[in-house]
Amino acid sequence: MDLPFLVLAVLFWLPGLAIVALRPDLRRPVARMAVASLPFAFTELLFYPTYWQPRFLFDLVHVVGFGVEDVLFVTGLAAFTSTAYVFTTRRVFVARGAWSWPGVAKRGLGAIAGVFLIVGILALLDVPMIYGSCLIMVAFSAAMIAQRRDLGVPGLLGALLTTGLYTGLCLIFGALLPGIFELAWNTDAFLNRFVLGVPVEELMYGFCAGLAATVFYPWAFDLDLAPMAPRPLADAH
Repeated sequence: MDLPFLVLAVLFWLPGLAIVALRPDLRRPVARMAVASLPFAFTELLFYPTYWQPRFLFDLVHVVGFGVEDVLFVTGLAAFTSTAYVFTTRRVFVARGAWSWPGVAKRGLGAIAGVFLIVGILALLDVPMIYGSCLIMVAFSAAMIAQRRDLGVPGLLGALLTTGLYTGLCLIFGALLPGIFELAWNTDAFLNRFVLGVPVEELMYGFCAGLAATVFYPWAFDLDLAPMAPRPLADAH
């Protein structure tokens, strides 16, 4: 396969599509998180070619610095990392109080701006961004949980659920393209350790992304995570 990143990006959209198909109430959160994730598609040159070197559709990484695959990947990742916990535990997002777009924008855009500020600092310090991104996600998650302690357990469980799903998707990817992690990933320049054939850095990234996304959406939009109302029993008559 000449375009492994495209294959991976499409795979990463499958869980999100399944979630919105089974839970229509989560379509809006998925759409919002997909939009919020778009700026991170532009960070590809912080990973390419030091961390990995896949081919890109139309070779866009050498033209604009990122590819169609990056857009698909970050939006697909945001779709399932932000909803895996509420979907699995049958919870719903419920407004905590008066809700307003200015408040959401202040929290959400402020956090994203802070992330990019630290990304720039770490890039100047020549910190490998695969580790820098994990550090940033954990640090910002900790800051959000400090403000909303009720999000601590959901964040951890969401991270674990996402890690399992992320691992499964990588295993499918590796089965479709045998040897791809050795061919496209520069594993020898990093820890060079694997779990079931998947670079450990990928699993670290999946865990941290799950933690951050699970916490970010209810924090930014000031939402509680409430149990779903039980379904009414069918009329016996």
